[in-house]
Amino acid sequence: MFDSPITSVKRETFIRTTPERVWKALTDPAERNRWETRQSSIDLRIDGKVELDYGWGVDYVGTIVEMEENARLVLKDESDDLTIWTLQAVEEGTVVVLEYTGLWAGALGFMTAEDMGFGTEQFLHNMKTMLENAQDNRDTYWTSWIGVNHHTLLTDTQKGTIIIKVIPGTPAEGILQEEDIILRVNDSDVEAFSDLERVVTMSKPGQPLTVTILRAGEEQQYTLHTVPFREKKAAS
Repeated sequence: MFDSPITSVKRETFIRTTPERVWKALTDPAERNRWETRQSSIDLRIDGKVELDYGWGVDYVGTIVEMEENARLVLKDESDDLTIWTLQAVEEGTVVVLEYTGLWAGALGFMTAEDMGFGTEQFLHNMKTMLENAQDNRDTYWTSWIGVNHHTLLTDTQKGTIIIKVIPGTPAEGILQEEDIILRVNDSDVEAFSDLERVVTMSKPGQPLTVTILRAGEEQQYTLHTVPFREKKAAS
C-alpha cells in the first residue's frame, strides 16, 4: 500500500486580488499575522531568517533561498525541506500555489502528509477570505478533536478514512478501534482525511458527533463528544 514515499504536498487557491497584494500578505509580518501566524519575523532577503508561530503548538523556522518579488518565495528549513510559494497573475486575480517538499513514508507518514495538506487548505482559505472580505476564520480552526490518528483509505472498493491509532484518554478511547473505517460524521460523508478533520476540528468542544464506522464488514454507529483540541477528556 505504501511502496513509494510521498515527497511533495501541494495545494492552491484563487484570490481576487493582485499578486502585489498577496506578496505583501505573505512577506509583511503584520500582514501575515492577520491571516496565518500569531507571531512572525521575516528578514526579506536571500539568506534571511523566517520565524513563524502559528499557534496550536506549531511553529516554523527557515531561511529564504530564492525570491522573486510578487512571484516566488522559497524557504529551506534545518532538514533541507523546502516551502515553495508561487504567485501567478490571472484574469481577475491571482493563483496562489503552496508546495512542501519532504519525505513521508508508511501509514504514519501518509497521515502526516494529509494533515499538512489539510492545514494548508485551511490557511489558504483564510488568506483568501482575509484578502477578499477581511474575514478571519482562525477562531473556528482546530477547536476540537476526538482523539484518532487516521488516513484516507487507499482502496478502489471502499471510501472512507481508516483509524491507525486511538489516543489514550480521549473521547475515542474504548469506543473506536484501530482499523475501523469511518464512513460518516453526522450527515456528512467521509471519503478522505480532510472530510473527517473539517467536521471534527471545527466543532465546538462538548458537541456530540454521530460517527458511522465499518468494523469487520459491518456498519456501526456511535456518539462521541468532542473535547478541546489536543486535550484529554475529563475524568468521570
